[in-house]
Amino acid sequence: MRGKSPETEVMKHNDTNGADTERLEVTVMSFGYKRGDAPSANAVFDVRFLKNPYWVEDLRPLTGLDKPVQDYVLEQEPAQEFLRSILDLCFKIIPQFTDAKVRHFTIAFGCTGGQHRSTTIAENVAKSLAAGIPEAHVRVSHRELEEVAHVTANGVRHRHSDTGKDGVS
Repeated sequence: MRGKSPETEVMKHNDTNGADTERLEVTVMSFGYKRGDAPSANAVFDVRFLKNPYWVEDLRPLTGLDKPVQDYVLEQEPAQEFLRSILDLCFKIIPQFTDAKVRHFTIAFGCTGGQHRSTTIAENVAKSLAAGIPEAHVRVSHRELEEVAHVTANGVRHRHSDTGKDGVS
């Protein structure tokens, strides 16, 4: 017998009284197209239209987890417009998944190497979703950086150790 798919798996958490509650799990991923196919997700977006920090010598060794890279990417008007549109869409459709009893929603962002632009966008989206949908459990995963973290409603990241190449802890 096959196991449950991630799309139908229910996240069980204890509420303050110790009872199991069901929570929507939202995974926001970044990846690099040059390092493999896009991951399986409900929605996949290509952010290669943004200026690439890779071509700025001081930013090249950094990642989208570093403030200078985030500033470079997020100061671009197309990035700001894209984020507004993506977040507006997410805030409209993610609750519909909950209503349909689907408990896992994954959104992925790809760029060339998966180090700068997609990581910055994924981090920003994860923090915004955690703040805007506090009843959801938000996780951010960076495939090429082998990094997974949970994001709280106040934007705090709790990094996982023991992450594998597939981004799963």
